[in-house]
Amino acid sequence: MSDGRRAGLLVLIASFAGHGGNYLFYVVAARMVTPPEFAAISALIAFGTIMWTPVNGVQLAITRNVAVLRTSGTPGEVSAYLRQQGRRMGLAALLVAAAIVALSPVLSDRLNIGSVQAVVLAGLWIGTTYLLLAITGVAQGMEKFGYVAFSLAGPLGLLRLVLLPLCLLAAGMTGSMWAMIIASLLGLAVLARPLVDVVKVAPTTAPSSTNTLSAMAGLLAFSSLTNVDLLVAQAMLAEADRGLYASAVLLGKVALFAPAALAMVLLPRASAALERGESADTAVLKTHALTAAAGLAVAGGLWAMPTWVLSVTFGPQYAASKPLLPLLALVMTGAAVLWVHLTFSIARKSKRMVTGMIGIAVTHWGLLAVLHDTPHHVILASGTAVTLALLGVELGSRSGIARLLLRSARTGEENRSSDQSTMPT
Repeated sequence: MSDGRRAGLLVLIASFAGHGGNYLFYVVAARMVTPPEFAAISALIAFGTIMWTPVNGVQLAITRNVAVLRTSGTPGEVSAYLRQQGRRMGLAALLVAAAIVALSPVLSDRLNIGSVQAVVLAGLWIGTTYLLLAITGVAQGMEKFGYVAFSLAGPLGLLRLVLLPLCLLAAGMTGSMWAMIIASLLGLAVLARPLVDVVKVAPTTAPSSTNTLSAMAGLLAFSSLTNVDLLVAQAMLAEADRGLYASAVLLGKVALFAPAALAMVLLPRASAALERGESADTAVLKTHALTAAAGLAVAGGLWAMPTWVLSVTFGPQYAASKPLLPLLALVMTGAAVLWVHLTFSIARKSKRMVTGMIGIAVTHWGLLAVLHDTPHHVILASGTAVTLALLGVELGSRSGIARLLLRSARTGEENRSSDQSTMPT
């Protein structure tokens, strides 16, 4: 097995383990708190995801820039760049956490959380996650995929689950946020090891941070597209439907987040290939195929899953969410394919995709302003927005799947013709 396939398999397994841990996190929470409290916990996590997703843009930029610097730069430049990013991310984490703490009474009221303290703790969790994602980007850019796998499976997944029961027993609903904070701190302690080795090198001049703001804007728009539905559901749906939608979103998003981990391997390798003047089309097509196949498999599994599984895991009050599961999984499969497009556009330093994502996010908000009376309406709004985004990529981007297939076929024909012309007669 090649190094690329081995890394992809490792990260994919870690992603599924992490999302399995997150699934069980919600199961335990649903069993230990009331349905309104469960909906509030889900809304806080969705809010947190939107807030720290711009840092996914920084993570991707760090990944790309570290990969490029390792290819064409010097160790001193890598050290200087990482020191620069560390200072910036530390300040950003502090400011964002402080802002959320200051606004906690308003957020608690508008999102029907019912606990100002839970929102304050969510701010601290978001701040620590900023740092965790940035340092994961360093490991990703250095192609230390063992550390990347640990981050996905551990502090972003299973560690939360291990800590949750005790935290809920000790602090009630706010214990969910304590579990997230402690898991993030443990993750930072482990992932600091590869970073320390790199920054020990004497720094030279830090290279310019190319395209970071563009990546952040694109990731924020994507996060809105895949998370704002839960906030709208929490604010607009009837109380009985909020918990149902929250539990359905949890399972449906497995189709997004589990295969989307494949893009974590694609980004540094595609960035390095493009820096060398090579094509990354084949790697992108393979990532698309694996992502779509994994997402559709999740959707099929959720469609075939008996209703009693929901009753046994979440509780009988959540059984009515079963019809929503395959619909949400199909929407999230489309979003996972869109995530691969966005990741490759960041590797190519393209801003057209970012502009399109912002337009789609605004369109999604407009659709949700009209379609928010029932869970099916919310799903329809999200599905329409994701479909429009995918059509936009196919019609307006040189990295649409159809164009990639045509270029790949043309390249294959040219290679075969070249081989035949060089054969001895």
